[in-house]
Order: sequence, then C-alpha cells, then structure tokens
Amino acid sequence: MTGNFSKKYGQVFLNDKNIAAKEVRLLGVNPHDHVLEIGPGNGILTDILINLPIELTAIEPDHRFYENLSIKYSEQRRSGKFHIIKENFLDTKPSYYNHIIGNIPYNLSSPILFKILDFDFDSSILMVQKEFALRLVAKPGTKDYSRLTINAAVRSNINILFNVTRKVFLPVPGVDSAVISIVKKPFDVDIQNFDKFLVKIFSMRRKKLSTILNYNGPFNEKRPGELDINQLLMVYSQI
Repeated sequence: MTGNFSKKYGQVFLNDKNIAAKEVRLLGVNPHDHVLEIGPGNGILTDILINLPIELTAIEPDHRFYENLSIKYSEQRRSGKFHIIKENFLDTKPSYYNHIIGNIPYNLSSPILFKILDFDFDSSILMVQKEFALRLVAKPGTKDYSRLTINAAVRSNINILFNVTRKVFLPVPGVDSAVISIVKKPFDVDIQNFDKFLVKIFSMRRKKLSTILNYNGPFNEKRPGELDINQLLMVYSQI
C-alpha cells in the first residue's frame, strides 16, 4: 500500500519503525487507556499501538487504508480493542481520549491542530512539518511569532521533542519534520473574539498598538509581535 499515494490527502508515509516506536513511547500510555490515532495510513503507528494493553480508535478518510486496516485487525475489531472510522478527522465530533497521536498531513497541520484542541485529552504526540513546529514555539520578537503561535499557546503547552529527516519518508518530501508534544491547559478567554483581535493587530504588526487600537495602556508603544501571550491577553482585556 505504501506505493499508492494520494495528493488529495497530502500523503507521505514514515518508513522508519524505530521513529514510530519512539513516538509511541513518548505518548506514555497506561493499561486500559483509550488512544485516538489520526490518519493511520499504512499503519506504522497502528502496528505498535495494537500490541499495547489499550483501546485504540483510528480515524482514516482514505478507503484503501481503511479497508486494509479493517481486514488486518479484524480480530481486534471483533474483540472491541480496535475501532476504525472512515471519516475526515476535521469532521469528527470532539470527545475524550486519554491520548491522541498521529503523523499528520503537512497541508492540514493548522486545522488539525486546532481540531485536536477541541477534544479533551491528557497528552498528544504529533509529527508535523518542522517549519510548522517552529512557528508553534516561536518567541516574541522573532519572524515566526504569529497568530498561530499565540492561539496555540492560549490553549496548550507545546514542545518540540525531536526532529525527523525527510529521508525516512516515502515519497521523500521537500521538507523535514518534527515530533511535538501537546498538553492542554485551562483558559478563560473567548477564543473566537480573541482571534479577531489577533487578526486585527497582526495585520498591522509593524505598527504600534497605540496606532492600531487607539490604545493608551502600558504597552501602547509596543508592536504586536513584541508582546508575549500574557501581555496580549492583558491588552485584549483592556480594550
């Protein structure tokens, strides 16, 4: 199946079982945990997860991989250990899982990340494009610091665990990858309204807040990209 790639789903497949095993170890599952796998594809993570004392649910939109894994793990499906759903993850109704894992398509990284953050979970391990990972953990004052960074930081703590060379994928993509960890954190801000605020100020990120917002607070001489998440939340609460 690894030779049949779909541009529709942005498919490239990890071809290194040692890296897959490392991802699963970092997930830190316990017996009887319920794990959600996003887009199992050729099953390199599934093959490892299926042998753990857990309940596994996989969401796969591509009928070829859905059928392949359904047949391969038919016994586990009958026993209730393994569930596979033929669906686009972005259409999935959020619910609770102990852990979420996946090597996600580069072209859907942002919508998948924020869909995951609509779920309740204890921890998540994702493989994403390295450039995307760097944007998620960017610091104020750097070129990668953006709405993406801030929206993710409001709702979660994200860390880059290790980088992955493009050479261990089929077909070989034009970029490297990184494995990140995500832990949700409580927040008390209206996400939609806060994002509208971010859209406004970051569309004029070279200007000072006093100009953008007619703001006269402690950061009025600062530009949006110079403020950390707590400072931005303070400004948001004052306008």
